Amino acid sequence: MGGGQSHPSVTEDLLEDYTTLTYLSKGEILYLMKKFKSIDPDKVLADYQHRFSRDKIIQKFDVLRNNPFQDRIFRVFSSKRDDSFSFEDLLDLCSAMSADCPPDVRATWAFRIYDLDEDNQITERDICEIIDRLLDTKKNDQNKLDDESKKKISKNILDEIKLDHSDGISLGEFKYILARFPEFETSFYFRM
Repeated sequence: MGGGQSHPSVTEDLLEDYTTLTYLSKGEILYLMKKFKSIDPDKVLADYQHRFSRDKIIQKFDVLRNNPFQDRIFRVFSSKRDDSFSFEDLLDLCSAMSADCPPDVRATWAFRIYDLDEDNQITERDICEIIDRLLDTKKNDQNKLDDESKKKISKNILDEIKLDHSDGISLGEFKYILARFPEFETSFYFRM
């Protein structure tokens, strides 16, 4: 950042680029860089684009620790789909989860996370797994719903939401529905 360098890994030009390309402020970006760098300062100084494993990222970013969609978040936001994050991957995630991210953009990221089988639609199978994740059935078997109940819930959701009478919810339908739920903006977001 020239003579008044406040962070050794981010040049002023790069910081400007990041603020232009994300919904984050300079302060938020520098804060994220500081936390990211603290995972292993030598690795980040040697290679600014170093990729840290999911475990290392979660150790520093508690907000991801208990998220039932943690695996999907890493799948969707990992630019190399290797379950690891570079600093820019982390910026993408934090930008998408920022309070300043437009609902339409946030809905697109949410769709990608909830499209568990990555077939470009949220189907009954996706919804059944989403229910299991939200009920945390891996940790607590008492919360588990039987398959028939999950299918009934999925069918009701699909009947209410899908507009084109297909087998699933498309990205366009997902955005259309979420635009009518003001709670989405406060529920699909986190603070750094």
